Amino acid sequence: MAVLYRKYRPQTFADVLSQKPIVQTLKSQVKSGGFAHAYLFTGSRGVGKTSVARILAKAVNCLNPKDGDACGKCGVCKQIENGQFLDLAEIDAASNTGVENIRELIEHVKFSPTSGKYKVFIIDEVHMLSKGAFNALLKTLEEPPKHAIFILATTEINKVPPTIISRTQRFDFKAYSPADLLPLLEKICAAENFKITAEVLGLIAQNADGSARDALSLLDKVMTLGESPNLEETEALLGITDIAVCENLLELIVLGKANKLPDFFTGLAEKGTDYTILNRDFLEYLRKVLVFKVTNGAQVFNLAENHKAKVKELADKLLLNDSIYIIRLFLKSYKDLSSSPAPEIPMLLAALEAAIKKGSLSSAPTVKPQTFVAGDLVPEPVTQKPQPQIQESIVIEEAGEAMTLPEVRIVWPKVIEKIKAINSPLGSLLRNGELLDVLGYKIILGVKFLFNKQNLEHPKNFSLICATFEEVAGKKMTVSAQVFKDEKPQVDTSLALSEALKVFGGELID
Repeated sequence: MAVLYRKYRPQTFADVLSQKPIVQTLKSQVKSGGFAHAYLFTGSRGVGKTSVARILAKAVNCLNPKDGDACGKCGVCKQIENGQFLDLAEIDAASNTGVENIRELIEHVKFSPTSGKYKVFIIDEVHMLSKGAFNALLKTLEEPPKHAIFILATTEINKVPPTIISRTQRFDFKAYSPADLLPLLEKICAAENFKITAEVLGLIAQNADGSARDALSLLDKVMTLGESPNLEETEALLGITDIAVCENLLELIVLGKANKLPDFFTGLAEKGTDYTILNRDFLEYLRKVLVFKVTNGAQVFNLAENHKAKVKELADKLLLNDSIYIIRLFLKSYKDLSSSPAPEIPMLLAALEAAIKKGSLSSAPTVKPQTFVAGDLVPEPVTQKPQPQIQESIVIEEAGEAMTLPEVRIVWPKVIEKIKAINSPLGSLLRNGELLDVLGYKIILGVKFLFNKQNLEHPKNFSLICATFEEVAGKKMTVSAQVFKDEKPQVDTSLALSEALKVFGGELID
């Protein structure tokens, strides 16, 4: 039995999936007879480049074309479909890379068509040609015989010389979205009388990487499971992580439940989880959460409604910096998988570090906003050394409208960078602190130790921070430090992490 992507390869322009601008242009050219002598089709794999090239060859030679499209019934159309048309030559540039191969082709171009109107030469993966082969092709591409049409196809347009591109009419094929692929999959399942749930079809469409050929290959695989395969069977067959696993892992991290993570990973190990696939799929899930947060929910994902709601819930619990930090941790764990003595160690360490940091931030004291007028100061604890009130009152009186916490977050990295160039230890101290809140004209910065707070609020350092902030942001603001306090009698998680790192040979990432 023929594989699905061959059986259901499009045979006319009307069959081509979601490449409307390209199809309309080519049909208009065929209809008017004003088609080009050389085309360049570029795009990722499985988006229809070779199929459209064959359809174009069929349309220009069809005995009974209809509205610029091949009839699909005449002798020429049937010969092309069966691979028997002598005036259509398909060359795989990956196997024919040399100058001699192109010279043979050029000699062949000189002869008139045998039975069709035009000789059509399709060169697939044209970027694989050698430099000499490209040079040999140049002149023929520029001035081919009137009976010849060249169609070049490539997945790597950056490797095609500009001299070749300039001699062709270029068309860029877009990758298919899951929404594009779902109707095709449903149509084929109906034609094959194969019962399959919408959830499984959605899973196939999401994991096809924008390729119709990959989607049909995955569907071919799923069909081997028999009638009505369920989601769990499909995930196991295709090597795809259940989205619920990603949701549960991120939820443990977001809630700072480091003590639950070892059991979580033990459960995965008992199921025979492939950690390379899990890490890859978890990074993709983190990307979804990050994009959702950055776009404020404007980005639509092809997920079931309950999973969309979970993405929103987790995104709401994470700061943008938290999301970026977690992604960097798991990018590193993905790289470390190949050299780890046990596959679960890199992911476990990344998850522990992320959860411990998130837990320490959530346990930090929150500062309640206070309303005050210019000249007022937020009262410091009695034990703290008071700051010069004259300096702060001047700042507030001349500052104008105060900045918000999101606005401060935007300029803060630049402030740190400038301070680090002047006073490196102070810059490092600021970088390791956490922006907690902005109260009026005062930035509240969380630090780990009391001596960090005293260092930041030293008059000399205080003045440098305020002056640099004003220089970068154009606003006068003051800075106050607060020491994180762990109100729960818990085990020292930083010590536990340190011991784990000694055993496993890992390292912390800033």
